[in-house]
Amino acid sequence: MKKIILLLILCISNGVFSQNYDISPDQLFNSGNVIIQRLMKYDGNARGNPYQDKDFFEGKLIFDNGKIYKALIRLNVSEQKFEIKKDINSTPSAIKIDQTVKVNIGKASYKLHSFNLGSSINTIGILEECLILDKYSLFYFPQKKLEMPQKSAIPTPASGYSKPPRPEWRDNSVYLIFYNNKTYKLPTSHKKMMELRLFDEKLYKKYRKANKPNLKNRESLKGLITYFNSLDS
Repeated sequence: MKKIILLLILCISNGVFSQNYDISPDQLFNSGNVIIQRLMKYDGNARGNPYQDKDFFEGKLIFDNGKIYKALIRLNVSEQKFEIKKDINSTPSAIKIDQTVKVNIGKASYKLHSFNLGSSINTIGILEECLILDKYSLFYFPQKKLEMPQKSAIPTPASGYSKPPRPEWRDNSVYLIFYNNKTYKLPTSHKKMMELRLFDEKLYKKYRKANKPNLKNRESLKGLITYFNSLDS
């Protein structure tokens, strides 16, 4: 009963949905694929923000059954949730998706994945699908964390009075490779990359010498795994 009342309030007050969309509110929220949640409030004293991009962009929620819902969307990487609204003047709502929903924001495509990074439990997170091949797949795991600045980076005022330091939202994103039912978090140094034993060491050195890959660059990483995928096919 509470779920029905909440849904009615949201549809009336926020006007998030309209009849022009390809999927109805009942189908969206009662399907079990999407859960609507209240927006989190963040410390206004913190520097930065918890979003991958603070602005909303045109996007789509694409369901496995082919249904599509269009909206303005942004990704809250701290909460691992999307925020959507009908138009620029609408009030946004936070949504949590399951693994049957793909979210497109501009040219980027996101989906919820479960993967293991060497711990006793799996990590569940929203990943951007950069390149999906038959053997190797490259993903971007957007993350941010709230940290206090280092003391050495805080200047001391001449008056001797100092304001308390402000916490900062800092990027903590990583690239991941899925290969042979395992997940590899990619380092930014070639030495540590070889320590993963993800690629043949001799072939990796040969590719590195010929192509000078940048492990921080998406297109460079896509070229790297495309090469090794072609050898492993």
